[in-house]
Amino acid sequence: MAKLRYRVEGEGPKVVLLNGIFQRLESWDPVVPHLEGYTLLRYDMRGQGESEAPQGLYTPEAHAQDLLGLLEGLGWEGATLVGLSNGGIVALKTALRAPQRFRGLVLACTTPYLDPALTAKVQSWLHALKAGGTPLRLRVALPWVFGARFLNAHPELLQEEGLATLVAQAPDDKAQERLLLGFLALEDLRPHLSGLALPALVLYGEDDLLFPRPYAQALAEGLRARLKALPTGHAAPLEDPLVFARLVREFLEEVYA
Repeated sequence: MAKLRYRVEGEGPKVVLLNGIFQRLESWDPVVPHLEGYTLLRYDMRGQGESEAPQGLYTPEAHAQDLLGLLEGLGWEGATLVGLSNGGIVALKTALRAPQRFRGLVLACTTPYLDPALTAKVQSWLHALKAGGTPLRLRVALPWVFGARFLNAHPELLQEEGLATLVAQAPDDKAQERLLLGFLALEDLRPHLSGLALPALVLYGEDDLLFPRPYAQALAEGLRARLKALPTGHAAPLEDPLVFARLVREFLEEVYA
């Protein structure tokens, strides 16, 4: 298990917030004020933020082992996992390993499998990282990560100053490479979904070019989960935290009723 930086706050039923790839736990700051009444655990995954960045690939399996170790150390049982993008994959992988530990799943802007189209998108980030480091990788990733409506409303993200803020938050190049290669090691989880008897909500962004609706549809059908749309691109909690939190809260209220 990697040494992980984490934060616990609030009171009430337990909820774990799982970051997208390259994100720090602070990426949930816009959402946290809208989830009062719950005990929230958020953390930097291995290779992200201030957590340890050990050798090897940072696969969903490795992330799942880290999360189970963290929960064991905290004595947490009966939590709901809320995962974004790669965090959704980690949430799903963790729940498949230890379903008895959890109450429910919210899986946002994520996928249970890779196909050639998604593989090509992620490989383009890897090639950009190798060719031009974090700044080039971010320029290549911007239109995939943020929806058109959000980018048009925030053109400063395309400027050097806006890009510099994103660069400062990113892991180092080696950790990014391990995270991307780990993501590309994802096996097809669809055959295992029907055996997971947990309440689940699947969310997708209407403007999400990275993981569009078909991935969410496959996930929802496999889990027999509700599928709901967000008026966002891929970075849903950052683009519209109020709507994202409202849908999550509605699901949590049902799970913990």
